[in-house]
Amino acid sequence: MRSITTDIGLHRADPIKIMKPEPWLWQALGKALANDPAFKFIFGDKFCEQILTEFMEVSVKGLLESGGSVFTSPDRKVVLVWRWYGAELPDHRKQQLFDLLGQDGTDRYLWFRAVTDVSIDAKTKAKTMRPQYIGVLPEAQGNGYGSHILRSTLNYFDKGGFITPFLVASTRRSAKLYGPLLGFYPYKEVFLGENNTSPMIIMKRNDS
Repeated sequence: MRSITTDIGLHRADPIKIMKPEPWLWQALGKALANDPAFKFIFGDKFCEQILTEFMEVSVKGLLESGGSVFTSPDRKVVLVWRWYGAELPDHRKQQLFDLLGQDGTDRYLWFRAVTDVSIDAKTKAKTMRPQYIGVLPEAQGNGYGSHILRSTLNYFDKGGFITPFLVASTRRSAKLYGPLLGFYPYKEVFLGENNTSPMIIMKRNDS
């Protein structure tokens, strides 16, 4: 995708596809997702922006190595990482993630992966993409920035013959933002921890 500047601002420009990992990507994701409830749950007492940034470095590198895609807004305020279901992360990247998480964090991570994934048969996996991480820097949040980039990249994969059967919204608010706009509807709620009253929302696509 080429970048364009429109008369309604850079936050409405086409996203740029990133071909190789660069440090600013995981730095932006670490900052943008510093309050994300899923990562707070997974890391537990170890959670901080620094360890999240390290986690994102391994994830971005691993997902690019396994057929995933990374997109950003022209001004680098939004980073969106897509996972391809046709391949798993390389084993050495999995080990790096588990080393960062520790045993307890690894157990929570694997549980989270299991409850937020939707069953996809082997034949369908080869053409399935999923938005894995979307990070919008704090100063750019709340104005439709992330929704625009997500919609643009969703259209990109649709045109490429891929399907996006589901996504995970971190809050009910984000589910309301992304659902009606992009054709997803709430499918399942997942509560992280016994005392958590704000669930993650599994969203399925209307045509899936």
